[in-house]
Amino acid sequence: MGTDNTIESRWRSEDSKRWEILDRARLCSSLTKPWVLPPKGHDDNQKLPEPFSSLASRGATNLEGKLLLSLFPVGIPFFKLRPSQEFRFNPEVTPEVLQKFEQMLFIHEMAMMATLESSKSTPRSNGKRNGFRSRKRAAISQLLITGDVLEQLTDDYKIKVFRRDQYVTQRDSGGEVQFHIIKERVDPLTLTTEQQAKAGYGEEDLLGHNHTDRMVDLYTLVEWQPVSKTWLIKQEVRNKIIVESEEKITPFFATPYELAPQEHYGRGIVELNLGDVRSMNELTMSILDFAAISSKMLFAKDYNSQVRDEELAQSSGSVINARVQSGQIMDVGVLRVDKMQDFNTVVMTRDSIRKDLATTMLMEGESTPRGERVTAYQVSRVAGELDQALAGAFGAISDSQQVPLVDRLRYQMTRDKLLPPMPDDSVEIEAVTGIAALSQAADGQKMMSAFQTLSQFGPEFMQRVNMDVFIDLIMRYSGVHEPGLIKSPEELQAEQQAAQQQAVEAQAKQKGVEVLGNAAEASMMNEMAPQEGT
Repeated sequence: MGTDNTIESRWRSEDSKRWEILDRARLCSSLTKPWVLPPKGHDDNQKLPEPFSSLASRGATNLEGKLLLSLFPVGIPFFKLRPSQEFRFNPEVTPEVLQKFEQMLFIHEMAMMATLESSKSTPRSNGKRNGFRSRKRAAISQLLITGDVLEQLTDDYKIKVFRRDQYVTQRDSGGEVQFHIIKERVDPLTLTTEQQAKAGYGEEDLLGHNHTDRMVDLYTLVEWQPVSKTWLIKQEVRNKIIVESEEKITPFFATPYELAPQEHYGRGIVELNLGDVRSMNELTMSILDFAAISSKMLFAKDYNSQVRDEELAQSSGSVINARVQSGQIMDVGVLRVDKMQDFNTVVMTRDSIRKDLATTMLMEGESTPRGERVTAYQVSRVAGELDQALAGAFGAISDSQQVPLVDRLRYQMTRDKLLPPMPDDSVEIEAVTGIAALSQAADGQKMMSAFQTLSQFGPEFMQRVNMDVFIDLIMRYSGVHEPGLIKSPEELQAEQQAAQQQAVEAQAKQKGVEVLGNAAEASMMNEMAPQEGT
C-alpha cells in the first residue's frame, strides 16, 4: 500500500485542517480543567495551565453530575424496548401474543443493562474494571468543555472515550457523520497473533523490548458506505491493514454539544460562555495581584531620620529612637496603595460575572438528588433544569448519547448470542429519561387509578380484568424482574389442585373417623343393653 493512500496519510491531512478548532478547545480546557485537553505536545512531566479562578471548573463538574444523573440514572432504566407500531397495531396479533412479546422485551432490557454495567475484565486486559458511568462521566466532561466527544462500545462491552486530539471527523451539510479517523498508541503485544503477523511483526521484534519501546500508532477508519448502507471499519499499524470489517450499526458514537451548520465539530458550553469565563479568570488574577501588593510591608525613612534599619526589624514592644510629634513618628512611614476605589470596582465586576456563571451552570439551583432511592420525578426535574440551562441542547445530547448506544448494544449482544435474534422492524428503542421517564411513571399511576376505579363498581367489573396481564404490567413499569416472585397461572392451578386434593383427603379422613366413632358407639350400646331372660 502506498503511503499516500494509507489511513495515516488521511489522518495527517484532516488533522492539519483543525488546528484552530483544537486551539479554541484547548483554551476552554485551560480555563476549566486543563487535563481534559492538554496543550499540544504536552507530556506528564510538563506543568499544566493553572487558572486563577476555579468557578468554571466547579460549574462544569456540577453540570457533569446533573447530566449523568439525568441521562443514565442509577436504578432507573434509561431506555425501553417497545414493539414496533406495525407489530403493536397489527390486527392479526392477539393481545396474548403482544403481552408475551412485551414481557420478553422487558427481560431483554434487564439483560442489556446488566451487561452494560457489569464492566467485567477480559483475558486480554490488565484486569482493571472500568465502570460504565465513570466512562460516561469522562465523556460528558469532554463534551461540555471541548464541545465534542467520540466514544466506542468495545467487543467486551466497555465504553472507550477518545480525547479531542485523538480523532478527526467529517460531516455532510446535514450534520451526519461521513467518517472518523482515530489515532491511538498501543502495545503490539495486545494485538492478536494474526494482527501482529499482518503488521509485519516477528517474535524477535516484540520480545525483549520494554513497554515504551514497543508502543506504536494504531489508526482506525470508520467510514459510512452509502451504497451498502454499512460502516466500513479498518485498522492500520505500520501502514498495513490489520482489521477490516463492515458493520450494520457502528460501535462509534459522536456527540456534538452545539453543532453549527457546515461545521464538523461541536462547541461546548464553556465556549458559549467564554467571555464570562475568561473575564472571571482575569479579574480574579487582578484581585490577587492587588491583594499581594496591599499585603506587602515596606518602610520608608526620611533622609535625616535617626531610626536605624535594624530597629525597624525588632520585635513588638521594643523601643526605638525616632522623631515624634503629637504621638506620631514623623521620620518613618509605611508604603500604602491608595487605589481602594479601583479595587472595589474590580470586585463588583467580578461578583456580577460570578453570579451569571453560577446561574448558567446551575450552581445556585437546588442540589442534585442523592441517595439510593431517586424517583423519576426528581430525575425529570433535573432534566428540566438542564434543558433550560443548556438552552435546549439536552434533547440533542440525549439523542446522541442514549439511542445509538442501546442500538449497538442490542446488535452486539444478538451477534454474540446473548440475546435471541428478532426481526429488525419488530422493535423500537425509546429513551425514558427526563420527561419520558416521568411519563412512564405516570402510565403506572394511571393504571393503578383505573384499577381502583373499577374495583368500586363491584366484582362483576373486576372479573373483566386479566390479573395476570395487570401484574406483569405493574412489574414492568416498576422495573422489577425477579424470577419466581410472581406465580404463574400453571403454579396457581397446581396449588389449587393440591389444596383441593388435601381437602378431599381431609374430608375422607374425617368421614372415616365419624364412621369408626359411630361403630364404636353402637358396639358400646349393644354391650350395655339388658340381655333377654335376665
